[in-house]
Amino acid sequence: MKNFFSLFSLPQIFEIDLAQLEKKYLQFQHQFHPDKSSSDDISQSIEINQAYKILSDDFLRACYILQLQGCDILNDEKALKVEMATLEEAIELQEKISEISKDEIENLRKELNSKIKSLILEAMQSLETQDAAQLLVKAKYLKKSLEDLKIRKQKI
Repeated sequence: MKNFFSLFSLPQIFEIDLAQLEKKYLQFQHQFHPDKSSSDDISQSIEINQAYKILSDDFLRACYILQLQGCDILNDEKALKVEMATLEEAIELQEKISEISKDEIENLRKELNSKIKSLILEAMQSLETQDAAQLLVKAKYLKKSLEDLKIRKQKI
């Protein structure tokens, strides 16, 4: 597995310099852009885009750090067993979304975004991979609920 932190010359930590990441990304894009380089560089450009997408997103970066430690929570076939309380909360949230009024959507969206951010930060402060993984799994379910909330908003 390629280490995207190394690719961008960044330390393998959660709190990274996003401005430095973007600067390096733009340099890579200039260097490896398919219009300006050979066909061999296309795979390099794809890898750079994938790395930037992951490292620039707090949730994906946190998941990637765990993946480098051998814990893949994004791949459902390899993911750890989800705690029952997380599943119950996800089900209750789905029921709430299915019945939510248009006036309540924005408040719930803000609440979910806040919870997701808190879970990600808490996970990255945790020293135990399993603890961090469970927190990120919970964030993963909340992110899915955010997507469902967006769909619900469009239907109302």
